[in-house]
Amino acid sequence: YEEKCSKCHTLERVFTEPKTENEWRICITRMMNKNKLWITEEDGAQIIDEIIGKRKDIIASVPQKKKYADAQVLFIDRCTRCHKVSRILDKNKTRDEWVETILRMRDNAPELFFDEDIPVIADFLTERGNIIRDDIAAQIMEEKCLVCHEAGRILLERKSRKDWEKCVADMRIQVRQDFKKDWFTKDEFNLIVDLLVKTQGIKGNEE
Repeated sequence: YEEKCSKCHTLERVFTEPKTENEWRICITRMMNKNKLWITEEDGAQIIDEIIGKRKDIIASVPQKKKYADAQVLFIDRCTRCHKVSRILDKNKTRDEWVETILRMRDNAPELFFDEDIPVIADFLTERGNIIRDDIAAQIMEEKCLVCHEAGRILLERKSRKDWEKCVADMRIQVRQDFKKDWFTKDEFNLIVDLLVKTQGIKGNEE
């Protein structure tokens, strides 16, 4: 699974959200259906065997899933009424910085936040912020990069941060010229580049 799954996600992302055995099977099947050339049926069966058969530590219990789901719903309900998720997660923050941000948002919309919400949302964003950021970037790549490029072309490339920035910027310029519209917002650009550097960067050369 390491080779196949780490091309679109960090391995941290792969294992961070609690899943039951059946949910792992559904998840892996969904990834296979996205690109059957990258993950064949044989690859999928092997990945399922490796994760379910050898990684019992990541098979979730019902309480684990409920705790995660409750925090996620609270974040979505309280925070995404006014902001896009890509805007909220544009920068890495410490827990104290997230608390400060949430308190500032409460000043603007006190009716949205109870006192007990603040630590739950802050903990969720501290623990899951990077993961959610990568999820959003992967979704943007699927919607905006794979419409023009085959996945294999992108997934097999490795570049420095500088080269990935140039690559994505060039695509942005090309689409603007061809279709007279912006294809990526600034936030989306940053998210895509960060994910590409994580999953397909050149080790020791992040400049």
